[in-house]
Amino acid sequence: MQGTPGARFDFSRLGSSGQIENSRVIYDKAGKQKYRIDYSDHGNFAHHTDPHIHEYIYQDAGKSVKTEIKYFRDFSTGRLRQSIINKVKNEIEFID
Repeated sequence: MQGTPGARFDFSRLGSSGQIENSRVIYDKAGKQKYRIDYSDHGNFAHHTDPHIHEYIYQDAGKSVKTEIKYFRDFSTGRLRQSIINKVKNEIEFID
């Protein structure tokens, strides 16, 4: 997603949960989407927390996403931590 360099954009949409979901997109200095903060668990609390963050790291001079890093809330500390979704165990695993 391309935007104004350094800008923040808040939006609402009908999400996969069937509910209105709010998000914020933050653009880097080149106008590329750097972060998306979702204020919803998308109706799937085993795989998402409210809120959670998607961080995008680009390759090819910003033409394609190389890596997406996810941060989910650790309810024992209240912090957002780098995480993966373990689909075998059907749970979030913290990796930081």
